[in-house]
Amino acid sequence: MTIASLVATGGAPVSVSGISPLTGFNTVWISGDGGEVIRIAVGGGQARFDDLNGDTSKTLILDADGQGSARICFKASANGPGAAVFTAIDASQTQWRRVLSFAPLVPGPGKFLWYGVATGARAGGAQYGSVFVAIDQDTDPWAMFQVASRATGTGRILVGDAIGDGKIQPIGADGCAEIRLVDQVPEAVTARLSLPQSADGEVLFVNCHFIANWDLANTLARLPRVQTAAWEERPC
Repeated sequence: MTIASLVATGGAPVSVSGISPLTGFNTVWISGDGGEVIRIAVGGGQARFDDLNGDTSKTLILDADGQGSARICFKASANGPGAAVFTAIDASQTQWRRVLSFAPLVPGPGKFLWYGVATGARAGGAQYGSVFVAIDQDTDPWAMFQVASRATGTGRILVGDAIGDGKIQPIGADGCAEIRLVDQVPEAVTARLSLPQSADGEVLFVNCHFIANWDLANTLARLPRVQTAAWEERPC
């Protein structure tokens, strides 16, 4: 039983206490045999699984379809880039390693105080990119409770199990939100984020890139080619 593939996003924002409550995550997707037990670990700086107080190692059991994922965050002492090394070891003792990049928090417009994006998921809909935002909750008589998002191209917004080209979702009690995007084709998707409850009309545009689905590309490449052009010259 061995790992068949491993894909990870990069560029999620670092978490910097004292600057923003925003916590960003890179996601790693692993495929292999159904029920396979994978030992995973993350090292470098203050990288953790699941939350800022999480573990640096854990066991991942792939589901019946041979799929599994893990989320990694990175606590930084100052607002700057970071990197963590992700390691996965399967039953055959084969080791996979990926360097996960974390980017500085980016100031946003108006009430979008900070944001960051985790990008590089596979196209096809099974993997997602994420836009993380921190919303100013102090400059209005009431707090912002919703963020609206739309996507360009064939990109779609994912909220729970619901997918659409536009969605409205709640902002957390900490004033932060994660907007997930999926895409059927490899391309750069632009997400448009706005705050329906804000009178100032702030809009944030963020790009999220999707890479080619290797399995789909290779399946298509193996299909027989059919000649359909009536004018094509053919040997006698």
